Amino acid sequence: MRSVQATGIAAPGTFNRRVTGAIVQLFRPLLKINMMAYRLEMSDSLFPTGIPEGEVVAPDSCRMLFIGDTAVSGYGVLNHGLAVVSQTARYVAREHRIGCSWTAINDTELTMSRAAAEIAHVSTDVDIVVVILGVPDVLLGTTVTEWTARLRQLITTAREGVDAECPVIVSAIPPMYRFRAMPRFLQRILALQIHRLNRASLQVADSVAGVSYSPFPPLDICTVFIQESLNWRTTHSLWGKQLGAAAALALSTRRAQADGAPSSDD
Repeated sequence: MRSVQATGIAAPGTFNRRVTGAIVQLFRPLLKINMMAYRLEMSDSLFPTGIPEGEVVAPDSCRMLFIGDTAVSGYGVLNHGLAVVSQTARYVAREHRIGCSWTAINDTELTMSRAAAEIAHVSTDVDIVVVILGVPDVLLGTTVTEWTARLRQLITTAREGVDAECPVIVSAIPPMYRFRAMPRFLQRILALQIHRLNRASLQVADSVAGVSYSPFPPLDICTVFIQESLNWRTTHSLWGKQLGAAAALALSTRRAQADGAPSSDD
């Protein structure tokens, strides 16, 4: 089993996982209070107008579907061209020297459960799906069992389109406790919940062919994170490069398999 790199917390054993699960459930009312604060913050935050979609016009175009909450909605940037969705798609287009079109299912309160239900009502005639969910689930105290079941449901539904083996990238939940000032004990609770859900995503990726887990880029390499101040444009850019690299690799592997040739990992 690979290690989860998104939170910096050592992977716990079975006993510790049960303890951390109990701790998260114990403090679930506190998490829900933070969910109320999150809603207020989102209602007063900067988001681009319009739908996060676009196209790089070039031959052999790749179609991408993004499913996500705050980041996919473009939190903190002036237009969708600066957000993680566009950054990821354009990276794929540059890496493969192809065209690329993209659209999204997004809402600041989109949970894994809601996403698994909503994807059944949209076209999944795409070449790759990128899942960037988790912030609302962390604050609602979503259980690992529920997260895992709904993620598997989402993957299955997404693959009911033209390509039954469509690659799926599952992004790590960002370390949101580092983005604003809060009591240390609350940081720890959020970190535990993030780690639990990220580890569940990693286990799904390890058990389902064509599904990849993409860690959140290390914040330590980004000098714009100073105390509570950060440059969201840079954050979206770093995250887009990380997801773009994962998506580009997944597409290369899928195309090699479709052509009957060995992938770059063989």
